[in-house]
Amino acid sequence: MQQPWAWAIVHGGKDVENRTQAWTYRGALAIHAGARLSERGLRAVPDIAAAEQLVDPDMIRAEMRDQLVTGTIIGVVDLVDVHYSAGSSPDAIDCCDSWWAEASYDEHGGRTRRDVVHLVLEHPRPVPEPIACKGRLGLWTPPVEVLEQLQAVTR
Repeated sequence: MQQPWAWAIVHGGKDVENRTQAWTYRGALAIHAGARLSERGLRAVPDIAAAEQLVDPDMIRAEMRDQLVTGTIIGVVDLVDVHYSAGSSPDAIDCCDSWWAEASYDEHGGRTRRDVVHLVLEHPRPVPEPIACKGRLGLWTPPVEVLEQLQAVTR
């Protein structure tokens, strides 16, 4: 996932990841900080994290700047629930009161609006040192040697 959204999950209290597809998977997820930075994230993450934690956004910006790495796995989190955002589908539930939960997603510079699925996350566990790993789009399994490193440091 693009930075600083990955940082926000592991270090900034982000407990909901907004996606456009529902996943059937539940369990541990390695959080991979991709090579690309999200301009929207760089603007939004410090303000959301600061509001949630009741701290100064500049403090979050400084912390984030020191920890923002790319092309690595930076932690593990538990995916405990997946559901449509309230109002996005007949199956939607009145759900997340999280600062991070979005109701819809603008694609292609705002020309297309898509419904959002909430991935509900718990128990973020940062790794002591980022683990170099090439990422992929979507849900994927890291190489065996990376999984072994993760198991050794996130028990």
